Amino acid sequence: MTNVMTENEIRPTNAPDRERAIRAIKILLFSASIVPAIVGGAIAASTGSFAWTPFLLAALGLFIGQAGGDYLYYYGTHFHTDARDAHTKIFAGWRPLFTGTLFAPERTVWAGALCLAVDLGIAVYFYQLMGTAILWFALAGGLIAIFFTPLMLRGWKEPVIFVTFGPLCVAGIVFALTGTLSQAAIVASLPVGFFVTVVAYLKSARFDVVDSGGEQVVLKLSRTVILVLLAFGYVSLVAGVALSYLPMWSLAGLLSLPLAWSVASIVRQSSSKVSEYLWATVRSIVILVVVGAGLAAGFLF
Repeated sequence: MTNVMTENEIRPTNAPDRERAIRAIKILLFSASIVPAIVGGAIAASTGSFAWTPFLLAALGLFIGQAGGDYLYYYGTHFHTDARDAHTKIFAGWRPLFTGTLFAPERTVWAGALCLAVDLGIAVYFYQLMGTAILWFALAGGLIAIFFTPLMLRGWKEPVIFVTFGPLCVAGIVFALTGTLSQAAIVASLPVGFFVTVVAYLKSARFDVVDSGGEQVVLKLSRTVILVLLAFGYVSLVAGVALSYLPMWSLAGLLSLPLAWSVASIVRQSSSKVSEYLWATVRSIVILVVVGAGLAAGFLF
């Protein structure tokens, strides 16, 4: 007989493997802000408008913004709401950077506020450099970090992730370096956004963890959503090249197709071991990195 287990009852049969996968996910998740920064920097470099100081500050702003959003998200789903975020089951014990070491978990709201304050300082730098237009990007990012938890609880998590780490981040970096918005930036942001959303959905998809014959399996995963997001990511990449918005070398991102096939093979099953599901999530992050590297290489070459 199959028994549904609660979050506090999860006892993985292969705990070390599960912990290794979760550790890898924690580290690699920051590629969600690093990859858009690199792609945006490469687009700016292809126009001859690249400068290291603005690029590093803009990339730092994205990184700190993601960290700040994580702190506020953690606080909101652990101390301020009904904790409806499903990721707490399979990612039990997840905490943002330095939580529990530099500050207590219940003070993550202040860590998030500090990150937003640092980003405000970076925004002031770009305001002095470029004027008021850049502040709209900073304002959008700040509002998303603050209101992400209530948006997530209302079912808007994946669309917000797509817009934030796709068009907003890539176009924001390009605008910060060039002062203009280009069609190439918008088109390049689409595959980035789709593959970041795949990661977000895998990390927090609805599921139950059950004890079935000594094995723990993942259920209630919308496989169609993941397969569609993967397909849209590759279609947007190929279409961008075919329509001459992206350089031919951007197709190097297709080297990630075997990883995508592996992820699809796991999620298409009616059930999966917890460790298999977690490593599929790791591979989805690697897909994002490979596609991002291909896009950047395309513009640089």
